[in-house]
Amino acid sequence: MNKNVKYRLYPSVLNSYQRFLDSDLDADDFMNIDRESGEQKQTADEIAALRECELLDLINRVEGEPIEAADKGTAFNEIVDCLIENRPCKREDLEIKSVWVDEKGKVYEQSEATGGLKKVIRARINGFEFLYDTNTCKEAAAYFKGTIPQQYVRATLDTRYGLVELYGYADYIGRNSVADLKTTGMYSFGKYEHGWQKDLYPYCLIESGEMTEIVAFEYTVFVLSKPSGIKPAMTGKMYKEEYSYNHEKATVRLRQMCERLIEWLELHRSEITNTKIFGGE
Repeated sequence: MNKNVKYRLYPSVLNSYQRFLDSDLDADDFMNIDRESGEQKQTADEIAALRECELLDLINRVEGEPIEAADKGTAFNEIVDCLIENRPCKREDLEIKSVWVDEKGKVYEQSEATGGLKKVIRARINGFEFLYDTNTCKEAAAYFKGTIPQQYVRATLDTRYGLVELYGYADYIGRNSVADLKTTGMYSFGKYEHGWQKDLYPYCLIESGEMTEIVAFEYTVFVLSKPSGIKPAMTGKMYKEEYSYNHEKATVRLRQMCERLIEWLELHRSEITNTKIFGGE
């Protein structure tokens, strides 16, 4: 690691800080307005306080209760990577296995499988069990075929507060583009507009010399839903949210964001126990 690095930042912490900055906007969002009274369910200050605590917990690696939606996405991403690379699951906390279900959703192991059953993919993680439609998983894997999955990237960025190291794992790297796989239960276009993966990953790839040109970043979104049944496998519909990439503009955006975050970090330095974010400390 470069000894001159003062701060080490990654997409999740930038996204969390962005949500904190957007507290005023989210307070006015229709989802936060009570239909009967027309009043805000939470004020901007209340939302900001909650998100600031979430940001501190993220930085300090505070372990919370498992989140079903997050684990559902993690499992789906790993299944897709296994299909692309034709390999077994690498994660120790995740079990992936093909099973069979009948029309009522009852699960059968391989040894119990008989005719008339549908083959699906089962994932178990953190006490959750998910069933994924095999065709949906294969569709995602086929879409990303030829890309490099889960590539670790990093590069430095000069700021007025010192050198920042940016790093993270890019989901899928193509010839001149980068993609991030998202899962959600509800989607509208522009949902990931404020995400920082679209700036950070391409920036790192170009600054590190791993790539010379990136023209676009895509959030590839699978809306996972359950059809009728007791315990059916989730199917998914794919959406694409693409953003053009300009390296000069991304550099300016990242620098401005990092400098704002650094100012916040210094104000809260006494509350931060995981000092890895402070670079050389």
